[in-house]
Amino acid sequence: MKFFNTLLWLLLIVPFGLMAQWSTDPNVNNIICSLGGEQAIPKIVTCPNGDTYIGYFSNEGGNYNIRLQRLNNQGVAMWAADGLLISNNQSDTWLTDWDMTCDNTSYAILTWQDIRNGGNNAYAYRIAPDGSFAWGANGIALSNNGAFNASPKVTVTAANNAVFAWQSDNVVIMQKINPAGAVQWGANGITLSSSNRYTWPQLLPVGTDDVILKLFEDSGPVNAPTRYVLAKRFNSSGAPVWSNFTTVSNAGGISAWTQIFPFINDGSDGFYMAWHDDRDNNQRASVYVQHVNSSGVVQYTANGVEASTASSENHYYPELALPEGSTDIYVYWSEQNGNQNQWGLYGQKLNASGTRSWGNSGRIFIPVSGTQVLPIAARRSPDDMVVFYEEFSSVMNSGIKAMRINTDGTFIWSPTSAYVSSLQSEKGKIVASEFDNNQWILAWEDSRAGNRDIYAQNIQLTGELGPYNAEYGFIEGTVTLNGGSGNVMQTLITAGDFTTHPNASGFYSIEVQTGTYAVTASLAGYYSETVQDVVVVVDQTTPGVDFLLEPIPTIGYIEGTVSLQGGSGNVTEVDVRAGNTHAQPDATGYYTMELGVGSWDVEASLDGYYTSVLANVIVEPGLMTSDVDFTLVPLPPTGFIEGHVTLNGGSGSLTSVLVTAGDFTTHPDNTGYYLLECEPGTYNVTASLNGYVPQTIEDVVVLLDQTTTGIDFSLEVSLTTGFIEGMVTLVDGIADPTLTTITTGLYSTFADETGYYLLPAEAGTYDVEAYNPYTDNQLIESVTVVAGETTPDIDFTLHVNKADMICRAFDSDGNILHQVEVTIVGPDSTFSGVIEQDSLVFYHIAYGNYSGQASYLTHSADAAATIAGDQHELIFNFLTVGIQHQESLKRLAVVPNPVSDASRLIVEAERPEILSGKLYNSFGNLVADLGNIRFQAGQNALLLNALFNYQQFPSGIYVFELTGQHRTYSMKLLMK
Repeated sequence: MKFFNTLLWLLLIVPFGLMAQWSTDPNVNNIICSLGGEQAIPKIVTCPNGDTYIGYFSNEGGNYNIRLQRLNNQGVAMWAADGLLISNNQSDTWLTDWDMTCDNTSYAILTWQDIRNGGNNAYAYRIAPDGSFAWGANGIALSNNGAFNASPKVTVTAANNAVFAWQSDNVVIMQKINPAGAVQWGANGITLSSSNRYTWPQLLPVGTDDVILKLFEDSGPVNAPTRYVLAKRFNSSGAPVWSNFTTVSNAGGISAWTQIFPFINDGSDGFYMAWHDDRDNNQRASVYVQHVNSSGVVQYTANGVEASTASSENHYYPELALPEGSTDIYVYWSEQNGNQNQWGLYGQKLNASGTRSWGNSGRIFIPVSGTQVLPIAARRSPDDMVVFYEEFSSVMNSGIKAMRINTDGTFIWSPTSAYVSSLQSEKGKIVASEFDNNQWILAWEDSRAGNRDIYAQNIQLTGELGPYNAEYGFIEGTVTLNGGSGNVMQTLITAGDFTTHPNASGFYSIEVQTGTYAVTASLAGYYSETVQDVVVVVDQTTPGVDFLLEPIPTIGYIEGTVSLQGGSGNVTEVDVRAGNTHAQPDATGYYTMELGVGSWDVEASLDGYYTSVLANVIVEPGLMTSDVDFTLVPLPPTGFIEGHVTLNGGSGSLTSVLVTAGDFTTHPDNTGYYLLECEPGTYNVTASLNGYVPQTIEDVVVLLDQTTTGIDFSLEVSLTTGFIEGMVTLVDGIADPTLTTITTGLYSTFADETGYYLLPAEAGTYDVEAYNPYTDNQLIESVTVVAGETTPDIDFTLHVNKADMICRAFDSDGNILHQVEVTIVGPDSTFSGVIEQDSLVFYHIAYGNYSGQASYLTHSADAAATIAGDQHELIFNFLTVGIQHQESLKRLAVVPNPVSDASRLIVEAERPEILSGKLYNSFGNLVADLGNIRFQAGQNALLLNALFNYQQFPSGIYVFELTGQHRTYSMKLLMK
């Protein structure tokens, strides 16, 4: 009877549906919230006790409420169905990003913005594992002002304090709150500002109670900023540890929509960061990675190491993974073709010096193809890593997959990937937890049942889904760091496939399957320690498995001998260098050098000798690497000739004078001085310049290591040569002035990039003509050239009246067609050819009206365009033409909204549609006319950035309209 009563009590207090564990079926998954209205922007975090919090917005009553669910490590929901209501305070009708983490006592810390008091202000909540509100029912107001306080971020330090950062108009504010709910950095926090805008902060906990803050310094237009990436470390009182911001990148090229970067601890309280940008403005994005140490010193090349140098493709959306204890960082990204309609997934391994280990183009994990795949996250495991990605079966529907990758780039699972969610549905905002209790957990928005709901799923280290079916016990103990600057909370405790980390005091407890284990404690910068034969009994705790970790020396040594193979050099003056460290040998040639642990390129140099380099010299902790020896070979013996050049008359440039001695040449500086290095011998030395009489000085003797001085030249203007000088101006279009040829018939030259030219010619009278392939020619007659003089102001104005006509062909879905035959009729000529690649170009085509016909297989298409100015494309669209009908859209949306780089226009049409698109600002002014947009029957997802031709718009609310012959559809967009 006692057992029955207990069971009845459990059934009464725990809803039946919540007793379900992790699904084992990727087609089912675990539903977290399915209330009416949409659920949006899930966040996930796994706590020290093994529980996982999933937070999200819920629009069940027309307001975006905040809800929170807690799951144990077997996937059982610990609170009521659809989660705990955290806040139903008034929100705006649109959302920005928010944040959530877990503190050291397994409390959830949440922060977001709402308009409960009228303006957009940020708030913080601390929720206990039992669901109680530690900071009150309405949390703590982080801000209370009239600024736009947006997208707050939160992290928790080893001392269990919560640190927040958010953007408030053009500044960033930080605040620290202790577990009791007391603010630590003043009532209004710490404001960071500059003459430019500070935006999009992120936080990383380091040390005992420090944080590293990342932010952007933006200048220029809000919609198209010049964006620099900065970072600074702050101590427990909020004072800067680094006196200045560390520049992660000031190369520019980061769009307004690229905002939150992968930003992870390097294991020694420095950080790695990754992003994509288009710094060279070639319409090709590339991925960069930067490493900054705990002192704020950049470890890679300035502005980051490029993960792939393949310049013909786009590299987007990087994700970072750092296996425990690794000195190599791994980055994975979306590889896309130039038109962004083919996708793959690539990766790169960077060593401690930033060298690309997997080739300059990275390693291919999913080849580029017409199947859209996009990376979600990369996460580490004890020894390797997993990459989660989305694989699309249509423009809207996708599944979630994972692949586990070894540190050598090979796949671990067979088959190579596993489904997390195989049901094909519209998904969004997919987030992944860190590895804990032998599993990762993902949560996401899912429209499988209509409105967007929140789903979650675990995946184990083996690639399997579902709960454990094993008996468990516990191992516990304490980790002590015997010196060094490590953070004990970053120590990895490993027992078989099970891992955990200690708390701030060093205490750890790990749940493992019953058995006998070798338990290891490892931390970057410390020698690992292992306790053997630790026995774990079911439902019992094995205590006292303690560790004392000794720091690994961060320096080592190299030694060697330098010898000189001839020459008159002094071996004690040799400079032996590794990085910024230098040493000089003694009289015997012996040297020694103290260096940081790692791989170094060591070089030895001495004036008069070839520099010698030994690559990849390994320096081990506390040890001496011997036999780093050099033999320096003398350079060929040389001497010097020195003098001055003077130009007597004319308009020539001193720096263009060529001074020649045998095979050796040089040019003077702008004062006329020159210094020519050459081998010992006797030379005839000549100075020459167009328009001047060359001058030669014979029998100039050059001695070894000596300078022959006074070899001066005075060049006279040629008695038979003068110059024609002027400017070329191109009007009425776009063309390159350097393609302009200026000629007299016998003599010719090119204009420079400014249009300036200088043409030498024999004395006489000439008709001078300027020609550019994109203009008509212009002739200036009877130009007189006087010997020794310059005829100025012979200027040309060329009217651009030609362009390169680019022909493209698309199918009804917007896909590029190849092997399309085209015939085009223009004002003067008929052109024909085949579009074999993405386009066919006809060069130097006269402005005017062009019409053409294209054939593809059994289909044909017509096109017409006026070629002039910047209009130079002729587009053939192969469309299925239907009867006239009333336009009918089932769905019109932009996801996500507020707009980001990844936002797509979602249109679900009953039949093929051609609708015109327009964008209006809040004043009703037309700011973008997209022309006709073709939609296929069913679901369409078009990249909004591409529709807007990558045009940037100021922040604000806009109205987007699609108009057909009978109806107009509209919706609001928020541009941030």
